[in-house]
Amino acid sequence: MHSVNLYINETLNEKIFQQIKTDLMSDSHVINVAYHTKMPHDMLVEYDETFVKPSSIIGHIESHGLHVDITGG
Repeated sequence: MHSVNLYINETLNEKIFQQIKTDLMSDSHVINVAYHTKMPHDMLVEYDETFVKPSSIIGHIESHGLHVDITGG
């Protein structure tokens, strides 16, 4: 298992965070998606690095019209 910390340039609310989490978790190799609404730009995604690449995670989030940077992983 591997994880990546993301910074989302836009300010997100609970509904949008949940939509993104649901979208990412639809991939059976994404293990967990964590966020805290008091930190509306940060997201942590845990995944199986054998099957998932950080670029695909970013692609999922960008498909929601958002802009993402990797801050750690």
